[in-house]
Amino acid sequence: MDIAQLEYFLHVANTLNITRAAMRAHVSQPALSRQIRLLEQELGTKLFKRKARGVVLTETGQRLVERTRVLLASVGSIKSEIMSSTDEPVGTVRLAASNSLSGMLTSRVIARYRRTYPEVRVHVTENTSMIVRESIVNDGADVALFSDRESFATLTKMPLATESLLLIAPLEVGLDLSRPVSAKSLTGHNLILTPFPNGLRRAVDEMLVRAGRVSEPKLEVDTNSLMTSLTKYGAGYCVLPYSGVHELLQRKEVCAAPIRNAKWGWVVAVSRERAVSAATKKLIEMIAEEATILIGDGSWKTATLDLALDIRKQISWPNFR
Repeated sequence: MDIAQLEYFLHVANTLNITRAAMRAHVSQPALSRQIRLLEQELGTKLFKRKARGVVLTETGQRLVERTRVLLASVGSIKSEIMSSTDEPVGTVRLAASNSLSGMLTSRVIARYRRTYPEVRVHVTENTSMIVRESIVNDGADVALFSDRESFATLTKMPLATESLLLIAPLEVGLDLSRPVSAKSLTGHNLILTPFPNGLRRAVDEMLVRAGRVSEPKLEVDTNSLMTSLTKYGAGYCVLPYSGVHELLQRKEVCAAPIRNAKWGWVVAVSRERAVSAATKKLIEMIAEEATILIGDGSWKTATLDLALDIRKQISWPNFR
């Protein structure tokens, strides 16, 4: 029995689904299943009962979940305390970030971080803000970058930037970033929306309600890339922050206009319950610095900076505030 096996076991216990657990653990499904079988063989008992759709914990498995959570929390605490005691970044840093920020901010930050600290291992995951928040709450990340519309229970946060939500349309429609549209204009189009619950979906639903319409989308997708691709090919209109569509706008593959009074905030968050390592501190500082540069030189259109000009005055380790 080793720590990795117990981590795999806990992923399965949390999801009750081998496929989803493998995705969270970033291993193949056969590899994860093999580790669970080896663990069961070593303990001489079944930990899960297989069902047509997923698995359920046995009584023994449930007992092991409780012990494993305590053990892994202790291991994580020891690791964090040791790593946070040094000013030099070492070890591994795990970033979970909203996929809307991939091309605008995340790629720039990670590329710079790798050049600056080549000995630090960097693990990056991208998903919707809701799943990014879940990742850091469940100790799947050391720092998270996501929408301020999510809950911050058990987390501490630093406001980063606020940008406009855009109505995005096929290029021939002729929307323009210099000509904002009203929220009411959303009601006249077939909207491609993210599934509920989701922060972006809630924002669009709120705008539609104010305009006197309930959202009844004929098309729901859960990735920005598919949403914008469908818009590009004329399947409908979508709503995203500028950061989520800026590369397509630069290539003139779609058009977009800001929606009046529709804003989208980004925050950096860490867990209140875990120490912040030197590697994580440097990554957070770099995120703030890159956001400052992008907004300052006009690359991040429609965005305003929410953090202090000198982030060292705003960040109080181990928590922001």
